[in-house]
Amino acid sequence: MEKKKYIILIGILILFFLVMFLLFGRDSLRKERQKLTIIVGDNTVWSYHNKKWSNVSSYDELNWNKYIVYYNNEKKGNYYLWHDDKWYVFDNNKSALSFNGELLAYQSNEDLSITAFSVEDVLDDTSIFQVLEEKDISSNNQFTSKYQVSFDIDGDGINEIFYVVSNAFAHSFNPDTIFSIVYMVKDNLIYPIYENISSNQGLNGCKPYFQSFLDVDQDNKYEFILSCGYYSNSRRSDMLYRLTDEGFKIIVSNQ
Repeated sequence: MEKKKYIILIGILILFFLVMFLLFGRDSLRKERQKLTIIVGDNTVWSYHNKKWSNVSSYDELNWNKYIVYYNNEKKGNYYLWHDDKWYVFDNNKSALSFNGELLAYQSNEDLSITAFSVEDVLDDTSIFQVLEEKDISSNNQFTSKYQVSFDIDGDGINEIFYVVSNAFAHSFNPDTIFSIVYMVKDNLIYPIYENISSNQGLNGCKPYFQSFLDVDQDNKYEFILSCGYYSNSRRSDMLYRLTDEGFKIIVSNQ
């Protein structure tokens, strides 16, 4: 009878640890083994290995490797890439190919989910006025960018609304304050993402835009790449964001 109790107890413990592994251990083990290289545009390469992100500065070992290639978030196929100031695309016969748009490419031992999105006109300015007021910026400002993106970032089946507002690179007007602000609205709450505010006049600042929405760790919750272009600098900022319990965090950038 005593032996039977021990067998039942051991069985319960084995079942408990098996359930814990299926719930938590398998995902942790998968992340431990995941290897990923992401190419963003012509001069940003990120590597993920041993659960750590890093920037890749030397492209020699990346040349003539095959990558899953996207342009403007449209999948083009599996191609060789070679870098010389910019990335060049080649097919299996090493014949050069030409695509238009923003390059995003990756090499991984696991598939990535990359989902297209569309830029829309702002339907409701209420949150924009609120954010500008909180930053002591007049709502009478003219904009060089003002749009929204609808996307389900957290996998709950409901699209969140992302806003991009900026007056950077103004040619026809001369603002006292130059600003670029990106944020998300969910359940009437505002989640800050990015801001660049300067009192300097002229063609200063950085104009942000969404580059890609992608699920880098297959948890059905998307990350996104936010890029920001400078007027006098050909090298732009690229930032990979993740939504956490504390809000949006940059997990890797090229800066």
